[in-house]
Amino acid sequence: MISKFFQSFHEPKNNDKDTFQEDLYNLIYEVIIADHEISPEEIDLSAELVEYYFQIPKDINQQEFLKLAEKQHFNTDLSQFTQRLKTALSYEQRMDIILICWQVLMVDGIEDQLETSTVRTLSTLLGLEDKDFIIIRNRVKDSL
Repeated sequence: MISKFFQSFHEPKNNDKDTFQEDLYNLIYEVIIADHEISPEEIDLSAELVEYYFQIPKDINQQEFLKLAEKQHFNTDLSQFTQRLKTALSYEQRMDIILICWQVLMVDGIEDQLETSTVRTLSTLLGLEDKDFIIIRNRVKDSL
């Protein structure tokens, strides 16, 4: 039993880049799935925005979001993903994540309460100030 414990310290770990991308996909996917409807427009826009803000190719992003949808992924604890991203990213990059989330939320032109609540939770967990959350929300809504 003790040998299994010590073996766990030598197991290969995900590389930081992979963990970052997985965390990013998981958070954005929470907004996609919040209203219990996954639209192709949400996946496509999410993939485009992740490419634009984080320079990850769109086709990879689409594949990852579709994988999460196929396995009907649902996160019960977002704090693990947000904590790693909060530590790894600058405040401005965390604002970009919330901007992506708001754009995905509004892709259908409807501000769904479940999606809004999810984005609010993510914003809080990522350590954004309320004023920045409101600025981002208003910026996206005004652009429609």
